[in-house]
Amino acid sequence: MALVLVVLGLGAGSGATAASAAAQPGPLWYVSRSPKLRVNVAAGCPPSIGTYQDVVNTFPGPPLVAAGPVRGLICRYLPRLSSRPGRLVHQVRLTRAEAQTLSGAVRSLGLAPPAGPVNGVAHCPADFGTIALIGFSYAARPDIGLWYETSGCQTLDNGRIGAWETANPSFYNRFLGTVNRLSPPVS
Repeated sequence: MALVLVVLGLGAGSGATAASAAAQPGPLWYVSRSPKLRVNVAAGCPPSIGTYQDVVNTFPGPPLVAAGPVRGLICRYLPRLSSRPGRLVHQVRLTRAEAQTLSGAVRSLGLAPPAGPVNGVAHCPADFGTIALIGFSYAARPDIGLWYETSGCQTLDNGRIGAWETANPSFYNRFLGTVNRLSPPVS
């Protein structure tokens, strides 16, 4: 699986001042992949992620999701390297309180590009190709979906911007505990 990182930042000639650069959350990155899946919380989890590689959303961010969801959904899928790749294993429908807790953890994620790669290479745990979809439903806006790569160097993105686990305490200290408590990982 190829990982393409696109770093968006304040470069020379952008017209940004030091004060406005300091107010920015830092350069943003995302993983650009297709085809993309639209998450529909009311419809539930797709039975398979098939050939999908990411999600599509109308929410531009940052952050990754809007505040105030009324419902949520977590869909866990078999690893792409299994005998039934990408098949739904577990679906959890979130209450309003659970959806708001999880969206708060997602909204707090650092969105800086991956930190710490040596010579452009990051050392990660084994990547089994396990994926989870996370969806949030809102009263006055379209649902927002997230694509969560749950093994290797874990990432979470909304199809436009993303968060990377490596060297990101907001990811491994808050988000991981919250999502794994609400929906245990596929083993």
